[in-house]
Amino acid sequence: MRVAEKESQRKIRRRASAALLVYDLDSNLPLGQVLDMSAKGMKLMSEEPVNVHHIYYCRLQLNKEVKNRKEVFFDAECRWCRLSDETAWYNSGYLLRFPSKEDAEIVEELTRTWMMDEYGKVKTKASKPPKEKPGFFQRIFGSD
Repeated sequence: MRVAEKESQRKIRRRASAALLVYDLDSNLPLGQVLDMSAKGMKLMSEEPVNVHHIYYCRLQLNKEVKNRKEVFFDAECRWCRLSDETAWYNSGYLLRFPSKEDAEIVEELTRTWMMDEYGKVKTKASKPPKEKPGFFQRIFGSD
């Protein structure tokens, strides 16, 4: 399979802003839920451990249409798998390869929208005016 790569692809992982499942094309079963993703890799969370150094042929169903497509296909080579102390599920990391330039561009667009969603959340929190709290003397002596 030819790998579609671009010089401008970045390695910055973006946290998924929606719950998206990756499916193994061989078994048609969920491989895991996307925690974060970049143009070159992703981290998944799954109930069961996955085989390290195994290449999975995957399909990611999108929650909205991106570049006129509702799903994207890629190969994912598992690089590591660990039990998470926080969730008691398994986290695993993958190196991604795309069968076409279009699939790579869809993942880039998806991660860009996740970045914008995260920025919107941070901006909303920062723009809220702080709640008026009574000062020390007001709390002790009451309000005038």
